[in-house]
Amino acid sequence: MKKSFFFLLLSFCVQTNAQTLSDALRYGQNSLAGSARYTAMGGAFGAVGGDFSAFEVNPAGSSVFGFSEIAGSLNFISTTNAATYFGNTIDENANDLAIGHLGAVFVLNEESGSNWSKLSIGFNYNKSVNYDNSFTAEGTNPNNGIDQYFLFYAQGKYLSDISQLDGESFNEAFNDIGEREGLGYPAQQGLFGYEGYVINPIPLAGSDDPTDANIRDYSSNTQAGTRGYTHQYAHTSLGQSKRYTINISGVFKEKFYLGFNINHFNIEYSELINFREYNYGSQSGLRDLNFENELITIGRGNSFQLGAIYKFDQNLRFGISLESPTYYRLSDRVRQSLVTEVVDANGAFTQTLDPTASGIETFFPEYQYNSPGSIRGSVAYIYKDKAVLSLDYSVRDFSSAKFIPKDDAFFRSLNQQIGQEFQSSQQLQLGGEYRLNPFISLRAGYWAQTASKIILDNQLEIISAGAGFNFGASNLDVALQMRNTTDKQALFSNGLTDRIGLDRDDFNLVFTYRLKL
Repeated sequence: MKKSFFFLLLSFCVQTNAQTLSDALRYGQNSLAGSARYTAMGGAFGAVGGDFSAFEVNPAGSSVFGFSEIAGSLNFISTTNAATYFGNTIDENANDLAIGHLGAVFVLNEESGSNWSKLSIGFNYNKSVNYDNSFTAEGTNPNNGIDQYFLFYAQGKYLSDISQLDGESFNEAFNDIGEREGLGYPAQQGLFGYEGYVINPIPLAGSDDPTDANIRDYSSNTQAGTRGYTHQYAHTSLGQSKRYTINISGVFKEKFYLGFNINHFNIEYSELINFREYNYGSQSGLRDLNFENELITIGRGNSFQLGAIYKFDQNLRFGISLESPTYYRLSDRVRQSLVTEVVDANGAFTQTLDPTASGIETFFPEYQYNSPGSIRGSVAYIYKDKAVLSLDYSVRDFSSAKFIPKDDAFFRSLNQQIGQEFQSSQQLQLGGEYRLNPFISLRAGYWAQTASKIILDNQLEIISAGAGFNFGASNLDVALQMRNTTDKQALFSNGLTDRIGLDRDDFNLVFTYRLKL
């Protein structure tokens, strides 16, 4: 080996791609987030209206308001994660308190005998998706190690394309590889593996020179321990998707409620993954490995919605709404560091550096992503201002998500994966409300969403309940939401793709205060 230890450090700009299927799913998801009344009734408001979160799912819902109002919500979320990796389970808990939504709606009643009897204009801010999450997994993988990740990216590439040239620093090599067409991010990962001594070159036939620039085959420099490779995987994500909605709606001939939304989204997301592999066999060239990856994504997006509610009679309403894809413009920053403890020719261990001191940071050019749109049908039965029973059914085709430009080779391949691994997801929402007296209402709801992944079952169920207190000029609503999510997450997108089983329980308490103007 030409060195006994290598630590990697860099900060610069490159032209490359590192988006994954996880990004496609993350920015296409939705959640039961909003006002307390909306949350308590399972979000089944497509034909009910009269709530700030209701006109987010059907723009026609704002003209159901009887008065101009302002409102705000406070959310308390408690999360428990159970991460299982090769039979070993680790539980982790976290709590969060934040403003959930703020909104205002202004209702104008027409008294001149026009066919348009009411016009409403609404504004709403909603923390539509909360990305805060953390879990830790640990276990012994009997089959695969991190060498498979680096071999995946290195195999077939010339040694000269994944290594430092004579007189070249690692930073210079990494920068040069990132800017060269046909190399970019994949070759940079191969560079990590080679310069970190995770993989070794296989000399060409008839040669024993392991430094030949034309070498294109590689082998692992690691050996599994007695039971396999011991892995520790710590995942922490932070951020949110903030939604800002501008709404206009009107009532035509007291029967038709029609509305339109323009939505703007701001995304802030950060993800830190620390992976450790150790307990190698006696013949391994490594004794310990730490591979850290940090992703920071910021972006913005826009979408629009059309909606209608038909008032069949005093009791029965039907609703339909269409939401366009959300057109995002996103930019990523990635920092990576690799620390390996390597055995030298004499079997001695070398000193390692602290991986938290610094690492590789890569700024990627802005790219576009179109998340899937949806269609929603709704029905509601309202009985004498005493009770409400509502049902919503919606469809969102996750396989239609697209990274742009579509003719980019990397994005074309990723879009093909999306089409093969994602599918349409159906969402069923049920909600009910019963007014005990003019001052107190009781509510309950249910949300069920089928899997958006073909291979892995990531279906979702949510049970919710709540109460409303009417003070005349104002209301206080309270909701309790319990959600269980099961999913599987690959350690890495390629090579080492063994999966962690995730079982997540969320307890969400929502308080909303509404004031009539």
